[in-house]
Amino acid sequence: MKLLYVTDIHGVKGKYERILEIAERHKVLAVINGGDILPKEDLFGQGRFIRKYLDEYFARFERSGIYYLCYLSNDDLRIFDEQFEETCRKFTFIVNLERRKYTIAGYEFVGMNLVVDYPFRLKDRCRKDTKDYLFQRQFGKGLFSTTQG
Repeated sequence: MKLLYVTDIHGVKGKYERILEIAERHKVLAVINGGDILPKEDLFGQGRFIRKYLDEYFARFERSGIYYLCYLSNDDLRIFDEQFEETCRKFTFIVNLERRKYTIAGYEFVGMNLVVDYPFRLKDRCRKDTKDYLFQRQFGKGLFSTTQG
């Protein structure tokens, strides 16, 4: 079984194109994208990126018959989760693995998209390992998405 693991693409289309090219050339069964999928520089353009780029990009994986297991993570705003989920559901080979299990060829893949965020600003998907965990000193103000911005 050939797998391709990628992460922290941050909406860079050239990187996405390279991933598909490599996956097709090496005939991988699945690409696993470990998060930070959406553009980091234009946070509120993330919804547009899902609608205008990922929808077609995922369709290309579907046509290639390559699984794409993925989830949004700490740099991807939670307010776009529903839109991302709806986009993934359009396709058989695209799986939003966020805190889910999915089986391919007898192997189970489990997604966990919450992180203890190191000294970067706290965001939507940061968590504590234990009740007494103290977040490190953060650089910048926290960033938590709401429908009001």
